[in-house]
Amino acid sequence: MAGIEVAGLALTIVATTDLCFKYGRILVKICATFRGAEAEINERVLCVESHWKRTTVQLEFIIRIWDSLDEEHQTIQDQILQVLVGKLSIINSKLEKCSKKRTGSQESELQVKEVRKWKYVLTKKHLDESIEDLVSWQKMFDPSWFLILKVSSPFIDQELCRNGPVVSPFTSTYNLRDALREQPLQKVPIFLPTDELDMAQMHEIPFASAKCMQRVDRDKWYVVDCVPCDPGANTSSTTKDVRELARKLSSVDPLTFGILQCRGVVRVMEPGTGRPSSFDFVFRIPRELSNEPRSLRSYLSSNPNLTLTDRFELAKQMAKSISYVHTLGFVHKNIRPETVLGFQTNDSRSDLFFLVGFEKIRMADGRTLQSGDSTWEKNLYRHPLRQGLYPKDVYTMQHDIYSLGVCLLEIGLWDSFLSYPESAIAPLPAAALGVTLDDREFKQPVRMKEHLMALAKRDLPKRMGDRYEKIVINCLTCLDQDNADFGDQSEFEDLDGVLVGVKYIEKVG
Repeated sequence: MAGIEVAGLALTIVATTDLCFKYGRILVKICATFRGAEAEINERVLCVESHWKRTTVQLEFIIRIWDSLDEEHQTIQDQILQVLVGKLSIINSKLEKCSKKRTGSQESELQVKEVRKWKYVLTKKHLDESIEDLVSWQKMFDPSWFLILKVSSPFIDQELCRNGPVVSPFTSTYNLRDALREQPLQKVPIFLPTDELDMAQMHEIPFASAKCMQRVDRDKWYVVDCVPCDPGANTSSTTKDVRELARKLSSVDPLTFGILQCRGVVRVMEPGTGRPSSFDFVFRIPRELSNEPRSLRSYLSSNPNLTLTDRFELAKQMAKSISYVHTLGFVHKNIRPETVLGFQTNDSRSDLFFLVGFEKIRMADGRTLQSGDSTWEKNLYRHPLRQGLYPKDVYTMQHDIYSLGVCLLEIGLWDSFLSYPESAIAPLPAAALGVTLDDREFKQPVRMKEHLMALAKRDLPKRMGDRYEKIVINCLTCLDQDNADFGDQSEFEDLDGVLVGVKYIEKVG
């Protein structure tokens, strides 16, 4: 039966991609009829054609490496491509209405179509919608595209080389695939000189784990994220993990991944011991963004007027960032509003958010030091079995998914679970959380989880809709044995670690 299902998927992908190519050719043909119109129309036509060219290259690659993907990965790819078929069909239907043949003799011979002036506004509107649809589909497709990089297959390497690292969209794909190798072909220097921080001005980011940095001799700004070195950890093993993470983060496209690109790491040494006390990651701020980031906690606490659309987009950005951290082969362990930074774009259209706060890095051999802390404001975002000084569970990707669920709940309510009174030396539970430090929820972690689920079921449907509420509940119950999507840990023990990523994309992303 399994063989029949796999054969069925192979036939399905052929049919689906054939439809994509068919509608794509129609789209390009329609766009060609708009050439020679006003400059604003021409610019949009070029943008649509550029997006379709990128998609074509990716579709051709997917077809060639299809047999290298496991069944679940094939299924999610096919579902995403079917979404593209639907979008292309709708785009073509709209644009066809904006084009009409002229009957003049000369134009008839040349078979030229032009955009009528009275349709100019409508054409521009439909082209903008087409670009937006193609961009939103690309964002949906990207996590499953980059997940291919985790599949160990010489054939995939061969096909990537066939396209070459200079062919878009293979540039970032090729570089990241190389960074994921145990022995990368490109050697990237990771550790920076210690004076990198000595010659810089540091600026606190309110309610954030990271800081902003500006070198005295440069105009550029950076984000600095301090990773304390656990006294009980093996120094050489931790250094290896830091090097691996920094090397992989140096290859990411920040606007695609929602993770800032790493410039390098400064080893901060403990005086007199020769041991590192911390590793300070230095991240570049993309030139498209402002130099004044704010933490998600700051957004939630000051309650700015974010639209419902912006909140959905923020939730998607967070889910995407976590997906890519897992694609890189790491777990984050510290997902909370203090480790998410928001930047205004230079065009001020909307803010973009990035995941930082890599305080605890997974050991190179996949094991974690099962040590923790009793800080309530951090435990709030941890699964009940990962709380306290000696957590019961070894950390897995699903623990990050639980933390995401708590953050998505806060975003959905658009209110902070923490408050920072001026007279208090530490944060206190805010009214939005609905409990105080004396309540049993803080003494029994399972009770807190139940309380968060009750909040989600009560308030999210009317604020964010039923589907959003179900995603939050799915995240909060991702380690429950009766969770149909994530509960059975054995289902995700594949060699490449791809299956949990596929499930994540399907159910959360």
